[in-house]
Amino acid sequence: MTGMYPHANGHWRNTVTPRLSDADQEFGRQSSTVDKVGVHEYVQTLPEVLKANNYYTAITQKFHMSPPWKFPYSDRNPVSNDPEEFRKVIAQFIEDSETGNQPFFIQANISPPHRNFDHHMSKFPQYMADPDDIEVPAYLPDTPEMRKDLSKYFGCIQLADACVGAIVELLQEKGIYEETLIIYTSDQGEPYHRAKASPYYAGMHVPLIARGPEILQNIVQDELISHIDIMPTILDYAGLPIPSTVQGSSLLGILENKVNTGPQRQYIFAEHNSHGPPRAEHYPSRAVFDGQFYYILNLMPDKDYLLPADLQEQKVWGNQSYTATEHAEELFPEQYAALRMLESGRPAEELYNMNTDPGQLNNLAQDKDYESKLEELRSAMKEWRKNSGDDFDDPLDIPTRLGNP
Repeated sequence: MTGMYPHANGHWRNTVTPRLSDADQEFGRQSSTVDKVGVHEYVQTLPEVLKANNYYTAITQKFHMSPPWKFPYSDRNPVSNDPEEFRKVIAQFIEDSETGNQPFFIQANISPPHRNFDHHMSKFPQYMADPDDIEVPAYLPDTPEMRKDLSKYFGCIQLADACVGAIVELLQEKGIYEETLIIYTSDQGEPYHRAKASPYYAGMHVPLIARGPEILQNIVQDELISHIDIMPTILDYAGLPIPSTVQGSSLLGILENKVNTGPQRQYIFAEHNSHGPPRAEHYPSRAVFDGQFYYILNLMPDKDYLLPADLQEQKVWGNQSYTATEHAEELFPEQYAALRMLESGRPAEELYNMNTDPGQLNNLAQDKDYESKLEELRSAMKEWRKNSGDDFDDPLDIPTRLGNP
């Protein structure tokens, strides 16, 4: 929503804010109910730019962005995960935009891939995947217990896909599908340890699908792109100005399959600071990927890391993967060791060859055969941190919610 890295926009961890539909006094600028971590005042967010250009903006479900006045959506709806209800809510949003004769921007958040999987699948069992058809990621143990949890996750993905399908059908029926830009992505990767709330590839790699006028269809691009590119892409597509604070680049040329356009990066960068406020959940890391080799810099390697609650075996979240990995110590020692290292004992540097080790189980940082690649990515990381203003190792030192300069 800012086109910036978390350390640069000030929003360095997950936050919880009051409902945007509440009265303004409930989340006034001095209110204690607003999370102290959030976007700087001087940063223009996507909703702010769109509002200034007469767009109707709406959002569904979760709203982990702070402070709320920096995200001035016209409306918000906590819609359930029923595809038909999604259809009705989006239809109402569009009708409201038509009433004001405004173009619309709708951020349709869909929660089923988030736990609790049992809750979602109990209501929509028809989307449940067959455990025998699952391809277990390399960083997880291939056990019946693990396959059972993954089958629920894949079922939730299919439920989310059904919600997207309901929205697409609505746009088609209203005759505006061919003139609407649709971007499909996710806020994070797989909801498992060593994925979500971590710097590893399984947590940073997310889908990105775009469809709209002038965008070529049925083409897969392999350029290195980032979430920081989404805001400038939307604004560029709409012909609106891109704020000077944006650190990403428009992907419009790539989406239109134009030669020698887009970021054309040699490296892509990512960061993790913390899932939530507790100090135990703070574990700052940075990552750089060149398309084959993945380098991780752990900024506080001596610190232990408490996994977020939904990555552990807690009843409210129904996560079976943590216990499944603990139970598989003898049969899958590498996956077990990776979990233990995630919580305590990570080295300062990690290097993985994603072509031969997609599960990131074999750290090459101490391998002399990869000294030159390690130094290359280490130097790229150092330059990126300097150029992007990533000046602090401890996330508590990252400036947040700064006023206008």
